[in-house]
Amino acid sequence: MSSTASAADLPEEGVSRDLARERAALISDLHYRLSLTVEPKAPRMQGHAAIEFRLSRKPAAALVLDFRDLNPRGDVIDGSARGLKVNQAAVKLVQGNGHIIIPTASLKAGENNIELDFDSGIAAASRAITRYVDSQDGSEYLYSLFVPMDASLAFPCFDQPDLKARFTLTLNTPKEWTAISNTKVQSSFHTPLTTQWHFDETKPISTYLFAFATGPFERLEGPTVRGVPLQLYVRKSMLARAKEEWPAVQTSVQHGMELMADYFAQPFPFPKYDEVLIPGFPYGGMEHAGATFLNEDTVLFRTVPTVNDINRRAITVIHELAHQWFGDFVTMRWFDDLWLKEGFAQYMAYHTQAQLEPPDMVWKRFYESIKPLAYRIDGTHGTTPIYQQIANLKDAKSAYGAIVYQKAPSLLKLLAFNIGEDNFRDGVRIFLREHAYGNAEWKDLIAAFSRASKTDLTPWAKLWVEQRGMPQVEVNWACSEGKISSFEITQKDALGEGHVWPFHTQILLASASGAGERVMASLTGAAAPVPEAVGKSCPAWVFANDGDNAYGRFLLDARSQAEVLRTLGSITNPFERTLLWGALWDGLRETRVAPSDYVNLALDLVPNEKDPELAISIMGRLGGTYESYLDPAARRQLTDRFETFLLAGMTGAPSLDLRITYFRTLYNVGTSEKARAAIHGLLDGRLEVPGVPLKQRDRWNLIASLTALGDPGAGELLAAERQRDQTEDGRKYAWVSGAGTPSAESKKEYFASYVAASGGASGGEASVQEDWITASLGLFNRWNQTALSLPYLKPALDALPQIKRERKIFFLTNWLSSFVEGQDSKEALKTVDDFLAANQSDPDLKLKILEVRDELARTVKIRSSQF
Repeated sequence: MSSTASAADLPEEGVSRDLARERAALISDLHYRLSLTVEPKAPRMQGHAAIEFRLSRKPAAALVLDFRDLNPRGDVIDGSARGLKVNQAAVKLVQGNGHIIIPTASLKAGENNIELDFDSGIAAASRAITRYVDSQDGSEYLYSLFVPMDASLAFPCFDQPDLKARFTLTLNTPKEWTAISNTKVQSSFHTPLTTQWHFDETKPISTYLFAFATGPFERLEGPTVRGVPLQLYVRKSMLARAKEEWPAVQTSVQHGMELMADYFAQPFPFPKYDEVLIPGFPYGGMEHAGATFLNEDTVLFRTVPTVNDINRRAITVIHELAHQWFGDFVTMRWFDDLWLKEGFAQYMAYHTQAQLEPPDMVWKRFYESIKPLAYRIDGTHGTTPIYQQIANLKDAKSAYGAIVYQKAPSLLKLLAFNIGEDNFRDGVRIFLREHAYGNAEWKDLIAAFSRASKTDLTPWAKLWVEQRGMPQVEVNWACSEGKISSFEITQKDALGEGHVWPFHTQILLASASGAGERVMASLTGAAAPVPEAVGKSCPAWVFANDGDNAYGRFLLDARSQAEVLRTLGSITNPFERTLLWGALWDGLRETRVAPSDYVNLALDLVPNEKDPELAISIMGRLGGTYESYLDPAARRQLTDRFETFLLAGMTGAPSLDLRITYFRTLYNVGTSEKARAAIHGLLDGRLEVPGVPLKQRDRWNLIASLTALGDPGAGELLAAERQRDQTEDGRKYAWVSGAGTPSAESKKEYFASYVAASGGASGGEASVQEDWITASLGLFNRWNQTALSLPYLKPALDALPQIKRERKIFFLTNWLSSFVEGQDSKEALKTVDDFLAANQSDPDLKLKILEVRDELARTVKIRSSQF
């Protein structure tokens, strides 16, 4: 029996905050017993769900269960559930808007149960259950991904984070497949064709943290750490590569688990810890309780890695491990507090790493990797507070971004500096202890820190957590007779909205070499004197965020900027050099430093930079400045020097990290005949980068570069490489490389494939996998092809509702960044502004567009500024 209710009788699509609160007040002691069957190449997963729960009272209105499927356009469809029973009695199935309605007459106060059969879609993209077929051996792999509310795409459930449940999974697979889930395998039964896997019941976890993966995975055993076994699962064709990399990953996990268990005073909260390498996974990793899924490329490098690549892997691995406490053990009540898990996992990854390496080097890395992205977003009118009000979980994807991943950990670092490391640690312990296997809000965390520090932090936290934006901080100082005669620190809202923030900061009064005296300053309003500085020796320059313990755009005053530009190469402290390069970058973006001055300074200093991490960071900004901020005339003037610098460094730089970085920069920005000849030489073996064997991904990157430059031999090279590399990666990167073809016909063809339906009506295969599209967007919108890609800016904006509906969390941001930030003209800026003026219906999308509009507007402004 099945029927569709009228729209008036149904909750809205998704899970609204009001619906979630109603259910959380009613439901407790929740258990899911799921039996799922997957078959090779099948477009649907078959399942049976038994849901047991306690109701605090008989509900006055019907109980809403979530279950939805999607058609090719991403719209919710119904009809894949059947055989509904409530408390052992058959009930007419009423469904719509992604919900199943359980009549109140069938329910009672106390224990209740629901049973039903269902099926749900499996596809290569845009489904909660994703299929990957390895072209190297034909093996098929399936994995689930339910964050933020896609569990209800796969099975009927109460899909909200604050209804934690215990899951018991039975998974039926082909006989030769392995199965992984949140808990250990309790037992397995084999038939000639199938295996039935029974998993132990989980601890209480949210629906988005339940997961499984299956396929002919190979397993690598790791050590048992304080009773918790570590294992790595990888597809068969990558086993040899995994054996090479697993020891380094295993060491990071082992040390991280021991250090965090001690720091939190809480043992690892789940019975085992598996890491599963997923090809084409849409994120770096996903922290399912007891079973983290990692993007295969995050762990198994496709090219010779730099020190930054290795450091990023370590941070990703420890970040996902930290989630087992922050996110899985204690989960935010609602996704408006997403930062409680993401910000903490990011901060604790660096905090833990700082116990394994020299702390200054790790916190320097934190600044390089975290702060610029946070400042970039927080200085736009698309920014949000750290606490983001999400009215419906269907909009929860919008909460993901630099505010929770970069600003939130920066705030936690600031808080630890303000209240002291011991008080911070004790507050974390209180928070975890009092909310074990439960849910919490940001006010619970602040209350724990307040108790630990014996300070009411609520007023401070409200300004930092609930108020969007950041301060722009500057200093005004003067000297008389060799001594500081006056000193003032000021802040203004970078967005011009009149906000102020309370913070403490350490100010460096530096000599020309970077040595000098340090004084503390506190600011609660627009300005404050710094009396401790008065009377000290007149400095050569001043920097107001020494040690990077505050948050904001810290600009150099004119006198300091001129001195830093002149003497930066002589400053010996790597952390100080890093912070000053960051201040100059902010000055460039605020039109205080000329792009050509920045480029020339980098070309002068990078060859002698002793810190490879800093050199790689400078090179990244150098490439971005060359591509975006230099106007075409200035770029032409610098091209020969820049490319000569890259070619010389690629073969002659003293460190492997720098040679790799020069090499990567050359194929990304090189345009001249000399650069193209070097790329051809690398491909045919006439030219080598010492210590850097050319791997297959490198070859594809070089061919993609020649393709995007319209090189006469690119087409033949692309065809030959496609024939030579028959792997799944080869198929992917042949297609990706073609996105850079500089022709109107190619752009038309690729854009049509981008916005094509994301899957068949029954959950069939997508025409182009999502990770293929993501990898190709930069080439489609390459910096030297803005005239060809500009006609697709408006269609790309028009496609945003479809993108938001169909794609995974970070895809929309990548889409907007590529199409909008890939432009550089006033015409493109007008296109974006016209679109914003005509489309005001989705505030979330408006904010996302405003984020990327800022970079386009900044590019236009910098190019037109007179220096």
